[in-house]
Amino acid sequence: MRAARRRSVVSDPNPEGERRESEEPAATGSGPHAETAVSTGVDLLDAALQGGLPRERSTLLMGGPGTGKTTLAMNFLQAGLERGERCLFVSTEQTIAELRDSLASYEFDLDHDRLTYTSVHARPGRTIEEDETITLQTLSEEGSLDEGFAPPFETRYVRDHLERAAPCDRVVFDSVSGLSVLADDPRLFRREVLDLIRLLTDEFEATALFIAEETDPDDVMPLQFTTHGVVRLHRERVADDPHRFLTIEKMRGVDHDRRTVEIEFADAGVVARPERRSQPPALKQHRHAPVGIEGLDELTGGGLVRDGVLIEHDGRANLDALLSTVVAAALDRDETVTVVPTTGLTPARLGGLLDSHGYDLDDLIETGRLSVVDTVGGYDTALDNVFTAFASLDAVIDSFEETERRTDDGASLRLIDVASLTHRIGADDVRDLRYYLDSRIGPEDALVSVLNPDVVEKRVAAFHADSAEQVLRTWVTDAGLQYVALEKSPCGFVGSTSLMEYLRDPPYVAVQSPPSDRETPMSDG
Repeated sequence: MRAARRRSVVSDPNPEGERRESEEPAATGSGPHAETAVSTGVDLLDAALQGGLPRERSTLLMGGPGTGKTTLAMNFLQAGLERGERCLFVSTEQTIAELRDSLASYEFDLDHDRLTYTSVHARPGRTIEEDETITLQTLSEEGSLDEGFAPPFETRYVRDHLERAAPCDRVVFDSVSGLSVLADDPRLFRREVLDLIRLLTDEFEATALFIAEETDPDDVMPLQFTTHGVVRLHRERVADDPHRFLTIEKMRGVDHDRRTVEIEFADAGVVARPERRSQPPALKQHRHAPVGIEGLDELTGGGLVRDGVLIEHDGRANLDALLSTVVAAALDRDETVTVVPTTGLTPARLGGLLDSHGYDLDDLIETGRLSVVDTVGGYDTALDNVFTAFASLDAVIDSFEETERRTDDGASLRLIDVASLTHRIGADDVRDLRYYLDSRIGPEDALVSVLNPDVVEKRVAAFHADSAEQVLRTWVTDAGLQYVALEKSPCGFVGSTSLMEYLRDPPYVAVQSPPSDRETPMSDG
């Protein structure tokens, strides 16, 4: 790895007082924020932030020891240097020599003429008024302390010292722990830190990154409220191997990607992955069946895939509005529908749901546009297109084959409750039924399975999740909020979770849209 060039530390952090505008705008994202966003130097992080950090705002970068906070912060400054910006690194704990040593293995230009270092250290010392107190001292390149009298470690003197570096475009403050002596009271400490934030963002007109140890709650908590955004670095073990991760906890006014990404360190700095969580366009061979719920169609990358969908639920989530909208969307496309209803999806309930979408259940059954394979026993078997399937796998297959014979060769939707079938014919036969149904799916057909994994054997749930091309999971929290997550899919925002809510008018359910500028996940790439 290339060693960084050395540069001497000047006593005046910015003797010229010069400021230069960025030579190139952020290249990622769109909209008003993207036009002014400040690149972090990490492509995937910039994409998650709609172009980068908010300009002339402060962001808290927090994490435990060894998570890469200082490296990511220097990556942020390096991106500024490459854009012709003036950058300032403020250290409150390390000497400048120690900082250089920790970053020497990277290709950061630590000796760039627009990169300035300064230190703000709280150390025992003497002031004119007191012989023994906490003073503001600056460490030199070798780490020696200022000699003689020093100002007390108070916000006004910290401000005076930092003002010598103004103006600048980007500031890293590493770390907030070094300011803890400013006030014992958390409220007063928050006020003091807010004063410094305003100095950097309002007076300096800089974009500031404040670093804090996550293990120091007294430092982290005030900054979480006073900074514009919070980015968290953390370590976890995956299959017993350590990995580092990054999550954007908040970013005011930015439609940011809430998904966690993994980070690693290369010669050039920080790299975040994965860039895509779904298949690239060259590998996509599936077709979509749009549901008509805008947020859900966006989440899934265009709608439910035709090859096979599993909707998992926890038994508490309301599925009626979602499933009836799926059926209505298929009917709107002139598809035939076959339903294996859940226990709660009685004729009266299904009829009421379809009526709300403008369809009459009796008419649909009579004309053969909708068929019912009844494993529960609640439907009128005297109707031509209602089939009972109580006895065996063969009876169920016969019912499906009969529905095919009675309909034309157009597209079809099969909506199947796995639990009711499993309780009727058993786990092994349900597996064989799935093999049969897969063999009957045409290029324009859709198969949607519904399953509460807690009421069937684990192998049944695992088999259906494995067999599906797309897996959606919906559940209700203890707070009564319902969410839907895309857990598996050849397209869409895999790994995203969106809030669901119910509406008075069709389609009666709304799904929170994913942030608008992640990777392009639609079926056409």
